Amino acid sequence: CDNNRSADNPTPEQPGQSEPPPPPTRGSLIVSPPERLASYTPDQLLAAVQAGSAAGKLLEFIVDPACTVDVHYLRYNTVDPVDAPTTASGALMVPNGADPACQGGRPILLYAHGAVIERSFNIANITDPASAEGLLVALAFAARGYIVVAPNYAGFDASTLDYHPYLHAAQQANDAVDALIAARSALPTRFAPTVTDVGKLFLTGYSQGGFVAMATHRLLQER
Repeated sequence: CDNNRSADNPTPEQPGQSEPPPPPTRGSLIVSPPERLASYTPDQLLAAVQAGSAAGKLLEFIVDPACTVDVHYLRYNTVDPVDAPTTASGALMVPNGADPACQGGRPILLYAHGAVIERSFNIANITDPASAEGLLVALAFAARGYIVVAPNYAGFDASTLDYHPYLHAAQQANDAVDALIAARSALPTRFAPTVTDVGKLFLTGYSQGGFVAMATHRLLQER
């Protein structure tokens, strides 16, 4: 007899075999709720700015920070340039405090950082001198009532991607949108239960981050 099996008679599934699990949902949190790294009063943020540093030189443009800032560490699922699953991380900065600007429904600001070369870069570690940009963002935006979402980008910090797809518009836009989805799913936090997303979104960035912000804006318009 013929032992060859045709397409009409496929080999039966062996015991113990199963379908591979589906890929993680994009924008889902890896750690939920995200860890709160620290909480900073306006005075503590101002004191962290070293005189003569890049942050210090811009301090004169930052007017009246009013809010305490809770800095949370986001880890979330996203995709690489060929849409394969990977992970990324970033910061969620939530305003808090008695001032009306620090409570209730608040706008979200998605911030894309400038080019960095150190794989260990983590914008959520705002007291690290290597993350002066994160400190400025906390002072200029979160301490004035914006909920800030700031991705590190795939390939940095705890990302499982072993390289950074620099200026890859589609991937970086996907990454930023996934960070936004992850951050929104974490709101409100137990530390600031009255602070919620009011439905207004702003995008901005510096250097490479300007490119990322524009690519992200285009992606959001296309959806």
